[in-house]
Amino acid sequence: MLRVIAILLVCFAASSAKAANVSNKAVDSQLQSSLTAFFAAKPSAHGATAELKSITHWPNIKGKARWSLPTLRFLPKRVSLIAEQGYGKSLRRWYVSANIKWMRHVVVLNKDISARSMLDKSMLTKKWKNIAGLRGQTWSNIHDVAGLRALRNMRRGDVVVSTIVKRPPLIKRGDRVTILVELDGIKVRAEGIALKSGSRGDRMLVQNINSKQTLHSIIKDAHTVSIPIGGV
Repeated sequence: MLRVIAILLVCFAASSAKAANVSNKAVDSQLQSSLTAFFAAKPSAHGATAELKSITHWPNIKGKARWSLPTLRFLPKRVSLIAEQGYGKSLRRWYVSANIKWMRHVVVLNKDISARSMLDKSMLTKKWKNIAGLRGQTWSNIHDVAGLRALRNMRRGDVVVSTIVKRPPLIKRGDRVTILVELDGIKVRAEGIALKSGSRGDRMLVQNINSKQTLHSIIKDAHTVSIPIGGV
């Protein structure tokens, strides 16, 4: 009985492989060429260029199609490409599963580092990398990454992603800061107290020492916050 089952499984596998080969050979050449032309135009999303690895399943259609990328919140490894033929009432649309590489010049490590290490320029380089499947922000400028702290051990060649690094605060809760208001070239300064910690560009609450008024501000540097006009 076991021998019979084994023979049946071998026959099934052979027939499946044959069917797959027939299916691949049956893909319309014009459909394939239209997809090749689409990727030759270097479609992109979120600053990364899409490169086709493979099609999971071709639609059973003939002739050229208009291809496009779906709206993407991040850059997944598998994408449902959109193929269309016709217009108006004769419009037909297919969603085609594809394995994609998302290529971009990004900052990567040039050495192994341990958790809590502060990144400096000597540890960093830029490479053309596939960032498909990475969650979080990546960077293309080494200057933007220097000064970040690693949240875990990282290896040489790892892409620096916002989910595994943290920027140490420029200003800490309780620090004395200069509050700057600027309008039409006129600058007004006051002394304040930071009510939370934050890094450059972060929004934070500060309290004017004299008036005790709480203000919404933006961190400019380690000692200064600015008040956006209309943000008081």
